[in-house]
Amino acid sequence: MLGFNQYRRLRLAILRTTLLALLGILLISYPVFLAPSTQAKPEQAHSADSFIDSIGVAVHLGSQNTAYKHYEKIIKPRLQELGIHHIRDGLAFGDRENQKKFHDLAKVGIKLTFVRDPRDVSQPGDVLTPEKAVKQATSMVESLVAIEGPNEWDIQSHLQYQGQNFPEGVRRFQAELYRKIKANKSTDHLPILSPSMANPDHVTLLGKVACDINNMHIYPGSQIPKEFNTRFIQNTKKLCGNKPIIITETGYHNAIHEPRNHKGISEQVAAKLIPRLFLEFFNRGIQRTFVYELIDEHPNPKLDDKEKHFGLLRYDGSRKPAFIALRNLITLLKDSKTKSSKAFTPQHLDYQLSGSTFNVHHTLLQKRNGIFYLVLWQDFPGFNVQNKKEIIVVKKQVFLTLNEPVSHATTYQPNDSIYPLMHYENEKKISLGILDYPLVVELVPGKNE
Repeated sequence: MLGFNQYRRLRLAILRTTLLALLGILLISYPVFLAPSTQAKPEQAHSADSFIDSIGVAVHLGSQNTAYKHYEKIIKPRLQELGIHHIRDGLAFGDRENQKKFHDLAKVGIKLTFVRDPRDVSQPGDVLTPEKAVKQATSMVESLVAIEGPNEWDIQSHLQYQGQNFPEGVRRFQAELYRKIKANKSTDHLPILSPSMANPDHVTLLGKVACDINNMHIYPGSQIPKEFNTRFIQNTKKLCGNKPIIITETGYHNAIHEPRNHKGISEQVAAKLIPRLFLEFFNRGIQRTFVYELIDEHPNPKLDDKEKHFGLLRYDGSRKPAFIALRNLITLLKDSKTKSSKAFTPQHLDYQLSGSTFNVHHTLLQKRNGIFYLVLWQDFPGFNVQNKKEIIVVKKQVFLTLNEPVSHATTYQPNDSIYPLMHYENEKKISLGILDYPLVVELVPGKNE
C-alpha cells in the first residue's frame, strides 16, 4: 500500500467543480463578517493570540524526493521565520529519522497535528493498525497537539481497511483509533479529529464517527473566501456534532495554465487572498486553519500542474509574496505571551465604520497590553481565470469613528511592509483607504494630555 503522503493530493476534476458550485451561496448565517456602516454597540475583540494560534501550514517532511528534503537549509528556518505554531503531516510507521524533525520543531514551539491513516507504512503490503498508531504517537507525544483520522478516502474507492472500503473501512479504523488513543495514559489528552472528506457531500455517507473535532477540507479555487457557506458547516458537523471545526487543508495554487477545472491564481493575488482566508475562517469560528502547503514540491516552470504550485515557497525555497504577506501579518499581530502570562480577557471597543463599507470585512483583535488591532479588507476575487490577469481593485474610502479615547492610531499594510503607513494622535475620526488585502489599524486606548 502507498502512504498518506503519496496519495494526499489526489483530486478529481469533477469534485473541484462540485466544490465551486457549493461555494456559490453566501454564508448568510454569519453577518458579523460584513463591516456595517454603523455599530449598534461596542464590539468584543478577540485575543491576538487566538488568531495567531489559528494559523497552521501543511508539510510533508517524510517526502524526501521533494523540496522537503532540505529540512535544515529551507524547511525549518522558513517555518520559524513565518512565525506559526502549528503544522499538519503524516509519517510512515518506523520512520525514526523524520520523526526526529518533529521533535526538533516542537522545541522551537511548532507542534504537529498528526494524520493517522492505514497507508502510513514503510513496507508495501503493510498496514498501520491503531495499535501501531498509538505506539508511534506515544514515542513522539511531546511533538503532538492533536491526532487526525484518515485522509480523503471518499475519492479513493480502491482503499480498504480490514477488507472494507469507504465508508465502513474508515468508520471502523476511526473507532478503533479513538478508543486506543483515549485508553493510553500518554495520549489520552490529545484531541482526535475526524477523517477528512475531499467532497463535503460524502460526509453523509460516513455519518457520525468517534472524534473530538470536526475536520474539513475546502479549496476555494479562484473564488473569494466569503463563499464558504452553511452547507459546508452543516455537513461537517455530521461527523462530530456541535464540536469545533478545524480546516486541515485549504489554499490556492499558482499554476495559472492548469488545464483542469481547478484553476490557479497568480502569486500576487494569492498574497492578497491567503491572509484573508485565515481572517475569514477565524471570523466564522473555525478553531484552526491549515493552508496547503509550505513549499512547491517539484519544479514546473510552465505553471500547468497545480500539484506543484500550492506552496507559500517556491521549489528553490524563495519566498512567494503570500509567504511575505502572512509573515508580516503574524509579526504585527503576535503578542508577547510568556509562561508566566496571566489569563487575558479581551475588551470591547466602541467604534463605527462608515463611508464605502459594502464588501469591506474586518476582524477586531486585542493584545495583553490593551492595544487593539482592527484589520480591514475588501472581499474581492482579484484574478480573472479566463484571461489570467489580475483585476485592479479601486480603493474604498472608509471612515473609522472612535467613540472612546484613543491616544495613538497607526496604520500598516503587511502585504507591503511591517513599517507604519500613517500616525494619528487623539483623532476621533480617521479616513482609511481599503484595498483587497489587509489594512491593520493599531489603536492605543487612552488620551494624550
